[in-house]
Amino acid sequence: MTKIVTSLLAGTAFFGLVAVAQAADMASPLRGPAIVPSVADPIVSGSWYLRGDVGVAIAGKPSIEDVEPGLAKTIIHRDMTDAPMIQLGVGYQFNDYLRGDITAEYRGSSRLRGVSTYASTYGGLPSTNYVNYDTHTRSLAFMANGYVDMGTWSGITPYVGAGLGVAYNQMSDTYIDTSYYVAGSPQVPQKGVMAGSSKWNFAWALHTGMSWDVNPNLKLDVGYSYKDYGTITSGNLTCFSGTGCNEQLKIKNLGFHDVHIGARWVIDPVVPKAPIYASAPVVAKY
Repeated sequence: MTKIVTSLLAGTAFFGLVAVAQAADMASPLRGPAIVPSVADPIVSGSWYLRGDVGVAIAGKPSIEDVEPGLAKTIIHRDMTDAPMIQLGVGYQFNDYLRGDITAEYRGSSRLRGVSTYASTYGGLPSTNYVNYDTHTRSLAFMANGYVDMGTWSGITPYVGAGLGVAYNQMSDTYIDTSYYVAGSPQVPQKGVMAGSSKWNFAWALHTGMSWDVNPNLKLDVGYSYKDYGTITSGNLTCFSGTGCNEQLKIKNLGFHDVHIGARWVIDPVVPKAPIYASAPVVAKY
């Protein structure tokens, strides 16, 4: 009997100790530190930047038209030379993927030459005539541009963008030289000059390129842009022969393919912040 009671007391004491040990473990200060997930960093403000670019404006083939009442002329040749360009601007980086800037650009002188032909009669004989044009254009453009940065890999960030604005186009005096072939025989050519002119136009652009993060403040940029500066029309023709003329040269689709290299200087670069935790990490006490 004594052995049975002793066994029961021993068993009760064992289970009691186990229960106390479990309770002590639940409230013990010796627990391991809990893992607390970090809270997402709030959206940080963007950064202002200055930019500068130089490059070459590769001329497309603009449409040209010799405007003379009652006489239709067919353009059979046209070409335009490339020109240097320089651009300055100020912008704002809204976040890692979106930025915008306002730019002022000067495109240097580009020479335009063209040839048109038309048929007429001279002394009752058919005449085939050719008109040669020679002029220069230049432009000053102001644009608001937006860009999407498509992620950064090893400091390289490709981007695409677009811009809208205005262009002030200037056209120098246009010199013309008209040759006449009456019944196949060349005649004395007639020369003349169309007065220069200038005009404000709506302008637009498409951009693509990539930038390289040299350091937090400096980004080098290599890019391509297609820019359309609109149209411009010369002044009226004054013939060197002294006779009155009513003729003008109109340049349409004044577009250029810009290849440029430049830099962006970030005035106040955003410094990455340390992770923010919902609560302080638990420290084990012994």
